[in-house]
Amino acid sequence: MSIKVKVCGIRRILDVLMVESRGADLLGFINVDRSQRFVDLNLIRLLTSQMDDPEKAVLIMEPDNPEDVIKNTEISGISKIQLHSLFPADINYLKRVSELEITRAVGLGESIAPDKVVEIENYAEVCDVLLLDYELNGKSGGTGLQIPIQVAIEAAEAARDISGIDVFLAGGMNARLLEKNRKLIVKHFQGIDINSGVEESPGIKDMVKIEEFMEIFNS
Repeated sequence: MSIKVKVCGIRRILDVLMVESRGADLLGFINVDRSQRFVDLNLIRLLTSQMDDPEKAVLIMEPDNPEDVIKNTEISGISKIQLHSLFPADINYLKRVSELEITRAVGLGESIAPDKVVEIENYAEVCDVLLLDYELNGKSGGTGLQIPIQVAIEAAEAARDISGIDVFLAGGMNARLLEKNRKLIVKHFQGIDINSGVEESPGIKDMVKIEEFMEIFNS
């Protein structure tokens, strides 16, 4: 299997060590105030200092403007970012003035409308990665809800028709969902993002669930 695993919502050194040792390709640290898994930038810097490979760290933000992105990446020392806000023009600006690797989360529901396809295509033109997550009340991420797999596939195909961009699947990902849709996920996505599906409680990762997930992933 050639796709990547990103474990998101990490808040403890114990979980940094556990997740990295179990073979995750990326570790996500959430600096979004509304999240139950919020971590401030100084703690994120401490957590990433314990990583064998700090280049695996991803900073998740919902900034008001591009300037906040630049400031927060300088404080955290992380160059891979995942945005839950900002328009394509903002991201294009960031790509011109920085060397950041930018993922943009795009929220999906039970179906995909034509205007959503246009949104996906516009972000695909300026980002390095798109992350598809379930959208609830206008916000994507942290819902624990699953995107219908065929809706996610349609969105991924729309993105990759534009630029061949990497697309990650998120939204309620867990071992059962991976096992059920493994062939489709491998065929249509370049990565998967898991958070609540490997937790005891918000921000507290469960070693057994992580090992179960990675065993299915690597089977």
